[in-house]
Amino acid sequence: MKTALRDATALASAVRTGEASAGSILAESRSRADATPDLCAFIQEDWDGAALAAREVDRRRNRGEDLGPLAGVPLSVKDVIAVAGLQLTGGSAAYAGNVASFTATAVRRLQEAGAVVIGKTNCPEFAFGAITESAVGGRTLNPRFPGATAGGSSGGEAAAVAAGISALGLGTDYGGSLRWPAQCVGITALRPTPRSVPDLGIVPGAGGWYGSANPSPPGARLQAATQVVGPLARSVRDLRTALAVLTDLRPGVRTSLAGAVPGNVVVAWSDGSALGPVRHEVSAMIASLAEQIAPEVRTLTYVPDLFAGSLVAYNRLRPIDPMVDHAAAVAGREHLILPANLDVIRRSMQTGAGELEAAVAESEQARRRDLAVFDTADIVLLPVAGGPACDVSGKLDIDGQAIFGWDIMGQCRAVTMVGAPVVSLPIALSSEGLPLSVQVVARPGADALALDFAEWLEGFTRFDLRVSR
Repeated sequence: MKTALRDATALASAVRTGEASAGSILAESRSRADATPDLCAFIQEDWDGAALAAREVDRRRNRGEDLGPLAGVPLSVKDVIAVAGLQLTGGSAAYAGNVASFTATAVRRLQEAGAVVIGKTNCPEFAFGAITESAVGGRTLNPRFPGATAGGSSGGEAAAVAAGISALGLGTDYGGSLRWPAQCVGITALRPTPRSVPDLGIVPGAGGWYGSANPSPPGARLQAATQVVGPLARSVRDLRTALAVLTDLRPGVRTSLAGAVPGNVVVAWSDGSALGPVRHEVSAMIASLAEQIAPEVRTLTYVPDLFAGSLVAYNRLRPIDPMVDHAAAVAGREHLILPANLDVIRRSMQTGAGELEAAVAESEQARRRDLAVFDTADIVLLPVAGGPACDVSGKLDIDGQAIFGWDIMGQCRAVTMVGAPVVSLPIALSSEGLPLSVQVVARPGADALALDFAEWLEGFTRFDLRVSR
């Protein structure tokens, strides 16, 4: 049975019905990993530990026990999330070889639902970056689109899922670190409503925690308030299952709003050009999408400056928000930190109290203003970025204009500041044949509605997430 490019829902069903064993699924996962030794998706693979977990799943099935919704699903975990006994480096040479003594709550919940952890995936140092390259794991390649980046900062996760090595990935998203790499490789991802998924076990944590002492998350500042743990997958239905597990919903509790889409849904949309440079083809793509869905939804409204105030507020606050946990983590190890990252951390710690207070107040006001769109709209549609995956150097061409790094992710950063749940869904291809994705955004707490609409849109556009190059 060929399982590698089936989605997690299909794999778990095959294990529960006996169509496949967890062991056979794991063997194919390992075979695909062995076939791509230069991918650099992982900083550590754990096939022995995974084999033990898979055998336990198969034993439980033979005993007639409940296997959980993710039975036998190969799971990879980003290297800023703790898994006991596996490396936890945050992509930094300062923590090369560090091993976690604690498993993050989100990982534990997925394991209890039957998922099998196969390893830790590469990310840029401290998850700072729109491409994935680290002193620990090297440069992660795009398994489907050579010459393009796999994105960042959850680039190792995106590459592992796209290559068919893992069927479900667990990453983090602060300014687009789930949504952007998902677009780069042509898969889907969910940024849940902040605080809905436990963030216990993300590093650096309070006091610079790196897996050996107090695992408490950092204080209630911008990153703690907006960074989320979320899944990457090959289908929206996988995201729905993962969210139910990650939020620890009781069996039988819906994560979907029955009858919510599409006919009774009000949609607002923008091409995102108020949030940064956007290719003409991206504007045309989302305008075409709006035209196609117009007859299917209740009403459709174009809002050109959607979330523009939130992007301004985010860009002002992020560099001056004191990175107390990062500063503690690098103390005594400064010589091992990338100079650019060390400078970002140090500059943030120099912020005056008055400047920070004013920026926080501005961000709260901008967020309230921009959330008003949900007074009249149920769903908001925006592109993930102004163009497709950038090249491996981090450069993205926008109709002759070169942009780099965080400037690529303005459309994602704006949604982060709003605090809304969002699904990143590929719906078209660029002129180079690279995926172009849309952000399906709902009001905070309405994750189920975002998933419902994204799942409908997934079928409506019929973009094949399983294509492998």
